[in-house]
This record gives sequence, C-alpha cells and structure tokens, in this order.
Amino acid sequence: MDDLEEYTAPPEGELESSFLKAANLLQSHAGSLDTEKLLYFYARYKQATEGTCNIPKPGFFDFKGKQKWEAWKSMGDMTKDEAMKQYVAAISDVDPDWELKVGTGEGPRTSWVRVSSLAGNEKDDDIPEKDKNCFDWVKENNVSKVKDLETQVLQEKDENGMTLLHWAADRGYSEMAKYLLERKINVNERDADGQTALHYAAACGHADMIRVLLDHGADVSIQDSEGLQAEECAEDNAVKDLLKLL
Repeated sequence: MDDLEEYTAPPEGELESSFLKAANLLQSHAGSLDTEKLLYFYARYKQATEGTCNIPKPGFFDFKGKQKWEAWKSMGDMTKDEAMKQYVAAISDVDPDWELKVGTGEGPRTSWVRVSSLAGNEKDDDIPEKDKNCFDWVKENNVSKVKDLETQVLQEKDENGMTLLHWAADRGYSEMAKYLLERKINVNERDADGQTALHYAAACGHADMIRVLLDHGADVSIQDSEGLQAEECAEDNAVKDLLKLL
C-alpha cells in the first residue's frame, strides 16, 4: 500500500458512496489478493460499518476467526470516516482505474465482508490433522471425511452463521454440496447476514453450484438482511441471466 499517502479522499458527501462502490468492486479482486491484504480490507470495512470491535475473541481452534477479530480489533477507536478513507485509498492502490469500472450508479448491491472471500488464501495445512473440524473438511473438499460425520455435526454453523453448505457453495464444490443436500441439509438455511448458500454461489459466480442448489429447492426469492436476492448479489452476467429466468 505504498501509494496511500498520495491518495486524495473524495469530498465528505461522496465518501460513503465511494466506499460502498469500492467494497463491491473488491469482490472481483479477492481471489488475487493475499490474506494480509484481505484482512486489511475486512478490518476497515467492519470499522466503517459497525465501529469499534465489539465481539468476543474467537476460540483457540478458530484460526481464521481469530485473524479477522485481531484485524478488526487493531483498528482501535478509528473513526468510521477514517476507515472508509483508508479502504478507498487501498482499493485505488490495488486497482488505480477502479472508479471507471464501477460507473456512477447508486452504489453496490452487496459488500465484501465475509471470511468466505478469503477462500484460497488460507493455509489449512497449518492446522494439525487431529484438530481439523467439519468446516476444515469442507474447505478442503474432503467428501470422504464429511461422509463419516453424524447428521448433527453436518448441521453446525460457524461464528458467521455459515453452514457447511454455505462453505461448499462459496468454494464451488458441487459434489460436496450434493452430498450435504442428500443428507437433508436445509438448502435455504441463512447465515448471520441472512444469506443462503444460493447468495454465496451467485456472488462467487459458480453456475454449476447454482444449478445444484436450484435442483434441491433453493428459493431465489429469499432476501438477505440488506434486502438482496441472490441474483442481486451476482456480478457475472451469465449468473444473473440464469437466476433471472426463474
């Protein structure tokens, strides 16, 4: 982030609009950024939208949860405006032409805030095999391990309210999702933000996953806590078209 000091923040009245557009654009860059940068954005997003960190520190074995918590906690009492300014400045560093790509509309319909967007950047190999849990097996797409789990375990949620199906949808693991759905996992279960697995699949552009979820009764009309349906969370035009047909 070497160019942050040279960044000129937008006028106060436009800051929030720029911030929301930047947060939306980050989804298209998340796959190419390392964990450190993703956590940088995560912390500032949480500070800008929720203020000072106000949740307990996650447990010892929740490695990714602890990273997120520590990143947010490190913001201290930074003001929401300052957090937005730093977020937008960092987007400009990652993609200098980002404002040309988002246009001048009313802003994004969804925002990057979830640990799911760290997909592909975790070092699951750092977790001792004996300490891995059901979520680790799904993130690794280890269907054989998941098949050994009891139904009660398959229905667990993580600290963000995400089920195993949410994680499978986020990663695009269709076979994993099929197995979970065969075990009668609720296809329309919502996370802490009111989003279903279909929202995740749509946001990540996993068309095959969307078809699997729809075949098992996913409800396209469900709105998340921001009032968004899955189609409104999608950036890929093919995915939008797929969901619009329903």
